[in-house]
Amino acid sequence: MNLIASDYAFVPSPLVAIPGETLLIHVVNAGLEPHEAVIGDAEVQLVWETAEAAVADHPPGPTPLVSVPPDLAGVRVFVASGQRVDVRWRVPDRTRLGPDASGASTWFIGCHIPGHFAKGMVIQIEFVEATADVAPAG
Repeated sequence: MNLIASDYAFVPSPLVAIPGETLLIHVVNAGLEPHEAVIGDAEVQLVWETAEAAVADHPPGPTPLVSVPPDLAGVRVFVASGQRVDVRWRVPDRTRLGPDASGASTWFIGCHIPGHFAKGMVIQIEFVEATADVAPAG
């Protein structure tokens, strides 16, 4: 599956996944700015946004000195302009996805390089059930 990062959006939007499958995601930076893709629920996104905002005045690029508690780290991939980074992600099973009160997913992919998330560089992950037309990838 390809996930294209540009200045300042991800495609496809939303990213569609089947609970329990393993995805090989090719994160491609088609933009001029460096980007990251953080996969996780709303709490993971907030933790990374807060941590990286604290170092907003650093030079462009990843913030390697920033860390978050391991249980809130999610999956984080940094991709420089013109590069591709591959990541395998085991989609949690339905019991660990934690839909909100409306039943909607609370999982996202966001870029938390300072200013990027605020510019809308975040997409929702839509979880669907496996059918004959949509079989698990892994």
